Parts: sequence; C-alpha cells; structure tokens
Amino acid sequence: MSTAFLDTHPTAAYYDGFMEIWRQEMALKGRCVTFLVGQTGLNLETTAIVESRVLKSSPNYPDVIPKQAIIRIQKGEIRDRDATFVVKAYVPDTVIVEATFEFHDLAAEPLLELNRDLLLESRRILNEFQCDPEFDEEYSVYCISDYQGDPEMFLALHGEKIAALLKKERIPLDEEEIKATLRSNLKYGKDDLTVVDWDGAFIFDPHGDFDANIELFEITNLQLLKSRILDEELDGRLKTTLQLLRRRPEQSWLRSKQVRSVLREIIQTRTTSILESQAIEHSIKLIGDWYTARLYALISKKFHLDEWRQNINEKLDILEDVYTMAAENFSISFNTTLEFVLIGGWFILQIGWFVLLFMELYLAK
Repeated sequence: MSTAFLDTHPTAAYYDGFMEIWRQEMALKGRCVTFLVGQTGLNLETTAIVESRVLKSSPNYPDVIPKQAIIRIQKGEIRDRDATFVVKAYVPDTVIVEATFEFHDLAAEPLLELNRDLLLESRRILNEFQCDPEFDEEYSVYCISDYQGDPEMFLALHGEKIAALLKKERIPLDEEEIKATLRSNLKYGKDDLTVVDWDGAFIFDPHGDFDANIELFEITNLQLLKSRILDEELDGRLKTTLQLLRRRPEQSWLRSKQVRSVLREIIQTRTTSILESQAIEHSIKLIGDWYTARLYALISKKFHLDEWRQNINEKLDILEDVYTMAAENFSISFNTTLEFVLIGGWFILQIGWFVLLFMELYLAK
C-alpha cells in the first residue's frame, strides 16, 4: 500500500468504518412469522369471527379446504419488541396461532431466542382452545424484503446463520450440512428465493408478497398434522384389534357385529383420507400457478408427506385384511353354531315325537 493512501487514511478506523457501513447496507431485515397448528374438540363454527381482515387476501382453493377465518387479533410484546398474534381457524376443528415480529439485522439479533419466546406465547394461546399438546405442528417463516440484488448473494454471506435458524440449532453446523440445507430452494423471479426446511423457511421477496406462501406452509403443516393424528389412531386400532381377537370365543355373534362395524369405519377412514389429501394436492397443482405447485411439491418432499400416506395406507391395508378375515371367521363360526342348533333342535323334535308315540301306545292299552 502506498504512503499516499496511508496519509489519506492514516488509521484502521477508516477500514472499520467502511466495513460497518457495508454491514449495515447488507443487513437483512424483515419479519419472522411463526405459527402453531392444532386440532381442537371445540366446535369452531360457533366461535365469533373477526369480520375485517388485516392480512392480504390469500390464495383461493375452492372445494378443497375451508377458507381461513380469523377468530381474533391481539397485540403482545416479546423481549421488549412488539408482536402480533392472529388466531385463525379452518372450520370446524383446526386452530392456527400465527405470530409476527419485525427484525432489523438478521446477523446481529437473537432470533432463535425471540422465536422460542414467540412460540411459547403462541402455545399458551393454542391451549385456550383445548388442543392436544401432543399433536401440534410448529413452523417459522423468515420473510426478507427491502433489499437489492440476487438473494443468493445473501445466502453466501449469511448461510451459516440462515441454516442455523432453519434448523433451530445453536451449535455451529458443518459446512456440508449448511450447503445441503440451503440447496433445498426454489427461485421464480430474478430477485426472489425460497429456502425450505423441516422446521422453517426463508422467503426472499423484494416486493414483500409473503401471505400466499405462508398460507401454503400452513396448509401443508395441516396435512402433516392430520397424517400424524391418523397414524396414531391406526396404531391404537391395531392394538385394540389384537385384544379383540385374543378374547375367548363366546358371544361370537356380538363380536361379529362389532367387527363388521369396525370394518365399515376403516373403509370410511380410508376413503376420507384419500379424498382429503388428494383433493388438496391436485387442486393446488391444477388451480394454483406454476410457482405454487412447485413450492407445494418442495414442501411436501421436506415434510415426507408421501411416506406418511404410504405408511397410513399400509396400516389401513393390514386392518382391513385382519377385520375381513375376522368377519369371515365369525360368520363361519356363527353358521356352524347355527347348524348345530338346528341339528340339536331336530333331535329334540324327534325325541318329542317318540315320547308322544310311546304315550299313545301306552294309553291305547
């Protein structure tokens, strides 16, 4: 470096100042949206709905799932910063608590701690609707706007921080893990980018158009929640089936009736499961735009929805086969018992005829 440059810039303060200005210009700011999806036993159809929406209109998926209804909007405070909590519902039994706060520097702010506190408060609100704490889905979406340039530049600068936020991980991640996490992304326009992971997503959009994507994440988390609940119910049904089939064979007629009733329930469950999952998937792909269909496919892959469906179908196959065989066995058992009853009745009838004949011969003497 020449002495003329040192004379003009005599200390390292210039470099530090330049780097600080550059860091501020490159700082990522936006909002963090976290949500919890839970299933309630309450009847949400009787719940008061807020008429005025403050959210941007969401994508319309007619005849697929009910449109989101807002139950209430409330303000809160997380670590001395403002937060907004929106309680939404898919009538009749699904509650979503969506919480939002603004951040101004992705690299410098304690976003994991803020996110954790936000979810704790959201879970407290969700518990007001008597949702099962064992079955809810949480997700975080970091929405980045008000920037210039290709978002991939920010992935290169803040990749480690972004990957840690997506995985909610406090320990330093391996470089290959960071690359694998950031690789799961989708670009549509020149200056937008969406990175999808299991626990969270980053959406870069210079126009700040996030609401449609957030609802798509909520729909997919709803599918995952329903799959988990149905899978647990089928595990319980399998255990009940084993207990039923291990019982002593008395009252076979009543058990046959019970088995046939359960078999009808299984067939209905299979039909409902197929119709719900396929309707959502096909309708999003058909009536959603090209980007929506691709994003849905990426989220579904990350959530392993196909594996969940396959696992559920296999359990339904097992249950259907077992109950079909049980129903046939009980039917055979009942028919066999009926045959013995008829044969026994025929013998009793014959004995009666012999008694009557004997009495007539005796009286005739």
